[in-house]
Amino acid sequence: MQRTSHSRVWTTILPSVVCAFLIGCGGPGEDSTDDDGGNGGTAGAGGSAGGGTAGKSSGGAGAAGMIGGTGGGSSGSSGGGGASGKGGSAGVSGASGAGGVSASGGMGGSSGGKGGVSGASGAGGAGGSSGGFGGAGGKGGGAAGSAQAGNGAAGTSSQAGSGGQPMTCDSVGSSMTVNATIRVGPGQTYDGECRRFIAAPNLGDGSQAEGQSPVFEIGDGGTLINVVLGAPAADGIHTEGDATLRNITWEDIGEDAMTVSGQGTVTLDGGSAVNGADKVFQVNAASTFRISNFTARQAGKFIRQNGGTTFTTNLFIDNCDISQMSESIARTDSSTSTVSMTNTRYSRIGDTNFIGFNGRITESNNTAY
Repeated sequence: MQRTSHSRVWTTILPSVVCAFLIGCGGPGEDSTDDDGGNGGTAGAGGSAGGGTAGKSSGGAGAAGMIGGTGGGSSGSSGGGGASGKGGSAGVSGASGAGGVSASGGMGGSSGGKGGVSGASGAGGAGGSSGGFGGAGGKGGGAAGSAQAGNGAAGTSSQAGSGGQPMTCDSVGSSMTVNATIRVGPGQTYDGECRRFIAAPNLGDGSQAEGQSPVFEIGDGGTLINVVLGAPAADGIHTEGDATLRNITWEDIGEDAMTVSGQGTVTLDGGSAVNGADKVFQVNAASTFRISNFTARQAGKFIRQNGGTTFTTNLFIDNCDISQMSESIARTDSSTSTVSMTNTRYSRIGDTNFIGFNGRITESNNTAY
């Protein structure tokens, strides 16, 4: 049997004893499994704690892993003897957890909402058989997006369609007898839908007798469109202030086709009038009377300011066809009234086109035929 040398035993045991009683030895550092890096080794009984090894895990995605703290104690002195006396190595600073993969920033919100779709340009109204009203401008498209919104540009309105003569009633609808004047209130619009309106005997017989009643009376700001006045038409139409008339046809002028009864601006666009014994239009109040795209045939005068009156009337005649007026196109007794006639065809007019205006006349691009 082999003997163990006393010197070898002491060599093995003595360091442990010395370490335990004199200086203390650190235990082995403890590996960390945290995401936060290794914890320092537990302090030996007397020696400073050995440092833990670096943490293994990387930090979670998103925030960077925390840096593992270095082991708290300084390295224990290595025991010269038994395995337990081996001083723990100073803990190595845990490697910083790998920065979490940067969470992709939430996708930027889509650029601001799209701007309103540009409004389609309104198509210009097609001219009717003899021209047709220009179409109204198309509505503008959606408003342009704000600085945050998309860049949709506002739609541009189209220009109104160019036209020759305004629309006419190609065919006349049903006929109706009018027993009491039809009143179009202020700001209202009456659409006759191309029906024929005939005055009942109690309104008048359409002769030159005074005191007849109108078939229509238009209040201030009212509008009358698409009307055919048959025979008899009594005293036609009266206006009481600003008024707009479009596409009005008189199959028989009657006493007067229309009388401007109240002060204002009256606009008549489109239509025709035939067969009058005296004047087509009578002006009884200071006003501006604009008439365009109109055909008048066979009467004494196209427009007459009430005889003997001195108020100012301004007449504008444009793109009309006037023929067979036995006296004149327009007549006034006022020293301040004016007349302008442009782009108009005329024929077989009395001795002169205008009476009483004394140089207050503007003419351009008119044609005699």
